[in-house]
Parts: sequence; C-alpha cells; structure tokens
Amino acid sequence: MITLSEAFERIAQTLPNYEVRQAQLDMARTIERGFAEGIPVVAEAGTGTGKSFSALVPAILSGKRVVISTATIALQEQYLYKDIPQLQKALPIRFEARLVKGRGNFVSKRRWEESLLANSHSFMVEWFEKTETGDQAELPTSPPPELWEDVRSDKDDCLREKCPHFETCFYFESRRALAHAEILITNHALLLIDQVSGGQILPDFGLLVIDEAHQFAEYASRALTLQLSNFGLGRTFSRLKKHFGLLGTPLAQAELESTRFFDTLISGSRQTRRYSLDPVMADDLGSGLLRLLQKLKETDPGSEDNLENNVAKMRRDRLCESLTGYIGNLEVLAHPGEEWINWVEFDVARSGATSVTLHCTPYDVSAKLGQWFSSDDSGPTTVWMSATLSTGATDPFAYFRKQIGLPVQTAQEISFPSPFDYQSQSLLYLPSHLPEPNSPGYPRAIAGEIEKLLNLSEGRAFVLFTSTQQMKEVYNQLEGRLTFPCHHQEQLPKRRLIEWFRNTDHPVLFATASFWEGVSIEGSKLSLVIIDRIPFQSPSDIVYEARCDQLTRQTGDKWAWFETLALPYAQLRLKQGTGRLIR
Repeated sequence: MITLSEAFERIAQTLPNYEVRQAQLDMARTIERGFAEGIPVVAEAGTGTGKSFSALVPAILSGKRVVISTATIALQEQYLYKDIPQLQKALPIRFEARLVKGRGNFVSKRRWEESLLANSHSFMVEWFEKTETGDQAELPTSPPPELWEDVRSDKDDCLREKCPHFETCFYFESRRALAHAEILITNHALLLIDQVSGGQILPDFGLLVIDEAHQFAEYASRALTLQLSNFGLGRTFSRLKKHFGLLGTPLAQAELESTRFFDTLISGSRQTRRYSLDPVMADDLGSGLLRLLQKLKETDPGSEDNLENNVAKMRRDRLCESLTGYIGNLEVLAHPGEEWINWVEFDVARSGATSVTLHCTPYDVSAKLGQWFSSDDSGPTTVWMSATLSTGATDPFAYFRKQIGLPVQTAQEISFPSPFDYQSQSLLYLPSHLPEPNSPGYPRAIAGEIEKLLNLSEGRAFVLFTSTQQMKEVYNQLEGRLTFPCHHQEQLPKRRLIEWFRNTDHPVLFATASFWEGVSIEGSKLSLVIIDRIPFQSPSDIVYEARCDQLTRQTGDKWAWFETLALPYAQLRLKQGTGRLIR
C-alpha cells in the first residue's frame, strides 16, 4: 500500500498542470489521521484548496467504504465525472464509485406493465424497451409528471421478493451494485432519509465525508419535519377507492372529516403562518382515520399465493402504514410539545385547488445529528468540510458545531486558506452614498450603481440578490439600458443559465438564492460579483422567526438572536456569494 505522500506524488506525475499544494496535503493528513483514530474532522478549505482530493485520497487508502454527501448536483458530478476518474487513473489501487439515487428515479417494470398511460408516449416506449438502468435521467426529455408518477418505483407499491421482476428490477439492481462500490456519492437529503429510515437505503459504510457541510443542518431540519396535507390525504383516499372500493362508510366519513378540517384552515388567512389546531377538529379527523384503518385491516385479499393476491396484500399493508403515519403526525400536530414549531403553508395548484400543508419542525436538530454522526464506535468516522464553516467569532467553529450537535473538543477543527492572492487579484467596492436597503428608493439607486459597474467590467458579472422581487425590479429597470446579454434566474432552468453564461460573450446574470453557491465559473468569464445587501435570513421565514423568539425567551436578551443566529448566518452566506468571483 502506498503512503499519502506517495499518492499525491503519483497524482502530480499523472495529471497535467497539477502541482501538490501544501494546504491540500496538510488537509489530507488531518483527514487521514481522523479516519485512522475515529475522530471527526471539521475542515474549512478556501476556494482552490482542492478539498475533494484531500478527502478522497485518504479514504481510498483506508480500504473502507466511504460515502460522499453533497448539497448540489454540480459537486456530485465533479466528484463522479472529474475527480474520481482522475484518481482511478493516477493511483495503483482499483476502486469503484457509484452515484446513489432515490427509488423514485427508476421505472418499475410491473407498474409499467399495469399502467394505462405508459404506451401513450412513444418516446417512453422506445426508451423502456432499450434501457439497461431504468433511470429517468436517460430520457431525452422529462416525461409528463402524471405518467412518471404512474410508472416510477414506489416503496408503497413494491412487492419486493414476491414481484415477478424482482431479479431484474432496475431499482434493486442499482442497490445491489452499491454493495460492490468502495465510494458512494449521494446528496444530503438522501443521506438523511437513510438515517431516518434506519439505514434502509445505503449499504454499510465506515467513513462519511459531508461536503458543502454548511447546508447540512438546514437539510436535517427539513428531513425531521412532520407533515400532513389535504392533497396527500386525498391521494391516499383515491388509492383506497381504486383498490379497496368496498370500505364504504368509514372511508366516506374520513373524507368528510378531512374536508372539514382543511376547509377551516383555508377559510382563514392563506399566508404561511404559525398556527394552533382546534383539538376537537383534529381529534375528529384522527378518529375518522383510525376507523378507516381498522376497516382496512379487516379486508381479506385472499390466502392463495399468486400475483393478484400478493399485490392486494402489499397495497393493503402499505396503505395501513400510510394511515398509521398520518394518525401519528396528526397527534403531534394537534398536541405539540415545546420542542416543535407548528406552521401551515398554502399553495394554489394548476387546477385552481388550494393545497394546505401542515408542518411540525423541530426547534433544534443538533441532538439528533449528534446522535447520528458522532463518530462513536457504532457509527462512521465523519468529515465535515466546506469553504464556509467558520465565522469571525473568538471560537470560529462554534456556530457550526452547535448546528450539528458536535461537542466541544471532540473533533479536529482546522481551517486552510485559499491559495488565491485576493490582495492582488481582487478589489472590494463598498459604496457609501446609497440609501438604506429598506428605503423605497433603494432599488432605483442600486440600479444606477449596478449599471455603472457593469459598464466598467464590460458585463461578465453575477448580480446577486436576497429578494426575487428586488431582482426583477432592478432587472426590468436595466434590461433596455444595458448593451450586454442579460438574463434573470427565472427565465431559464439553472443548468441552461450556466451553459448560457459560459458560452456567451460579456454575459450578465441577475440571480438569487441558488446562485450564491454551488456554481463555478472559472477564469475571466466572471469578473464581477455584485451583492445587493448583506444576506441576512429572511424575517418572513417562519421557522427562523420561531427559533429567534425561543432564543429571546431562553436568554432574556432581546438581541441574543442577532449574535447567535442572524450574524453567523449572514457571514457564511456572504462568504459563499463572494466566493463565486475567483476560482
């Protein structure tokens, strides 16, 4: 087995224009030591450090299976199609890497055969007859949502070993292939679903690298949120009618209670807001669902072991699980403890119907994350890394540590600066003559300032906003005045916007949240990044507002939320935004 230093020497000999960077090697040594001793590592590495190699090389040399988790598709693709192939070429070690995808990305052969919609789209039929993976990503164009919903693999409609297609099932073939890979690439959402489900998605692994770790706590907050929606219940009722039409009165009563329950919410303000449920109405709905569950359990799909009976039994059991989940969620939603934030969200579907979703989000996810990813004897050794983990505080990693439930002095914490010479390669401009960001004249004032800056840079710019409304307002003012090609974020899908920017001379992109990070435009093509204001978290975010209120109550300090939550968030967000410039 070669040493870490020898591995990087081989990489330098194999890859053109590659030079071993001291920060990259030091970071790799820190991670190697963490892997060997079972100690978690928190590593901040500035742009250009090469942190992916710093994590991959010691993981490969360890001989253990490693899971790499990212927030963005772009970084997954970098690992899978750039970094890992380069290391496979450079290192004298054979290893395989696989991208882990969720079940819903694969077509189900049995559901395809049963679907009445499948044969209505010729491009889908042609693809289904030729595909070897069943992966939706192979399709030349996205299928209609109602068609894919009808034929995709679905855990609630899966026979597993009793399915006639089990041995050749696209989803289970992908799962079996994971067992032969040393490196698994996934995303934060799927990694967290695996934890919530008790490890039903990923095979056993000994090492875990969480890249873009600054986003992980937010993904955990979403994964641990309980939900109940009128559309979700409606879909369950529809499936019960379709497959178990003889449920009669219990089904009709449950539907009626559901309609009353959600109509009461719709009759009030339809803004996203916190709420308290009427316990009587919640109990009525819960009782209706419980009676329906009991009736469903009594149905007899037949004792003969054949496909029809197996399908019926599977559907009954899965629908029982769904109803049990709804009843449990409703109990928490109606009677939440002090650890939960209740909020309701409204949306209008294309049909004009109002979607109502009740959410119950934990105030704090750190204890659960600490339990899952503590790098104790029973779990994987974890590396948390990003370009933005530290703040300007006396204890620079305190904010991140608190988010993920990492006790003080249990991890190796280290920061590696970017190799770029910002002092000579960049210029910071802070105009002092503009009005306050919340004043009515601010959009017009910054539009004029942005126009001057874009003319100086000859385009080649990202103009980043914290508000979609303000982005559109400024864009509309400047679109006819600028001589450079311009787009704003909502005019094209993100991937196409990035392609447009890379392939266009002197482009200008006006964008919001998703372009503050995870986008890499190298060289002079991007020469200017304009940020409209300090990116504090939106006060209209219900969960954020509730956490701020809780902090004020706990400390008795009305400004505690600012130093503890608002300021660190804005610091890290600002570092991400400015990091788009020099790459």
